[in-house]
Amino acid sequence: MTRNLVLFKLLFFSILCFLQSESSAIMTGMSTEHLTMESDHVVQGEIKDVKARWSSDGKSIISRALLIKQKMIKGMTIKRNLIVEYEGGEIGDVGLRVSDVAPLKAGEWVILFLRVGRSLKEGEVFNIVGKGQGKYVIGDDGIARKK
Repeated sequence: MTRNLVLFKLLFFSILCFLQSESSAIMTGMSTEHLTMESDHVVQGEIKDVKARWSSDGKSIISRALLIKQKMIKGMTIKRNLIVEYEGGEIGDVGLRVSDVAPLKAGEWVILFLRVGRSLKEGEVFNIVGKGQGKYVIGDDGIARKK
């Protein structure tokens, strides 16, 4: 009887190991149409500056990028300079890279799908919808591509 119980438990736990479970680490792909629907604004422009800083609780690194708006693709009229905030960055010898975030770089021409958000550091900022999926880089050939 005890041997059967042990075999049953072993079989039960083996089956549990093979069952798929939902995880928050799985990113769902978003089409351009879905990104647009989820965004408050879609903006084309140039990244002028990116600065990393510690979050207000001191446990994470947050980057803030200055985007000079060139063209509004979707959304109400907003000011020319936008602050886009996202997780990750480098401060001195310490760096944080978030796997599903596409960092912004000074000098990049981009199309960003943005949502009005609350800063993890201070004030109101814009956050990228779909994390890395909401960033299209405009190449020298004028074509916007997801990275």
